[in-house]
Amino acid sequence: MDPATPAGWLDPRTFLSRHKLRPKDSFGQCFLISPHVVRSIVEAVDARADETVVEIGTGTGTLARCLAPSARRVLAIERDRDLVAALAADPLPPNVTVVEADAATFDYAAVYAEGPTAVVGNLPYQITGRLIRALVETPGWRVAVVMVQQEVGKRLAASPGDDDWGALSVFTQAACEVEKVCGAAPGCFHPAPRVQSTVLKLTPRATPLAVEDRRFQQVVKALFAARRKTLRNGLSSVVGRDHAAAVCEAAGIDPGARPETLTIAQLGRLSEETKVDRSAG
Repeated sequence: MDPATPAGWLDPRTFLSRHKLRPKDSFGQCFLISPHVVRSIVEAVDARADETVVEIGTGTGTLARCLAPSARRVLAIERDRDLVAALAADPLPPNVTVVEADAATFDYAAVYAEGPTAVVGNLPYQITGRLIRALVETPGWRVAVVMVQQEVGKRLAASPGDDDWGALSVFTQAACEVEKVCGAAPGCFHPAPRVQSTVLKLTPRATPLAVEDRRFQQVVKALFAARRKTLRNGLSSVVGRDHAAAVCEAAGIDPGARPETLTIAQLGRLSEETKVDRSAG
């Protein structure tokens, strides 16, 4: 075996053949067949002996098998009943528990409440944004290592001034440090998708860069919905055009600047200034 192949490795194609299964187009199934990428994910998670690792979309159980030697428990979520049945009939490490559930509605907070937790998964492209937001909005995990479409990865890891800098970047990076682990070409999957993928590592910040309350969300969404307009115009829907310039000036920001140039700290200051009552002025 190649020394780069992680312990516990089982090629998904071998598993599928053994159980006479095929990838389902209706589920958007593309199974990771690169031991090198799996090894990078396992190393990035760096599972601990007292920790539960929640895997979103375990598929053939390949990644769960590779995480099991280091973790206290691997909770492997899978919604495909045929795969769940096959996993039940296939030898798995004793600390791997397969749960038939939809990752979009799974109660992650209940698992976090039980003890130290890490999250890992090849996120379904159709609901990637929703799952990322669910992670960010539900604290209690130590690290999350996720596979996403390359274009989404660029948005998550973007910096102010980048074309990809937007609301998803802001909300994610306000709460987490975002680090690229590796890329994954179409040939790393079976079947090969039409897109490139990226593995990212999200680590919650001890102190968020901004308080994500409803007003912060409102301001960020309003500004990036009109990202090519000035802040004065973008803020008009939140505080009214008469007060937009005053809000910017009070935050120490040029009203003529564009949203895509602002840092999270600047967006946080703008949000706070929109709460000030300026009606008397």
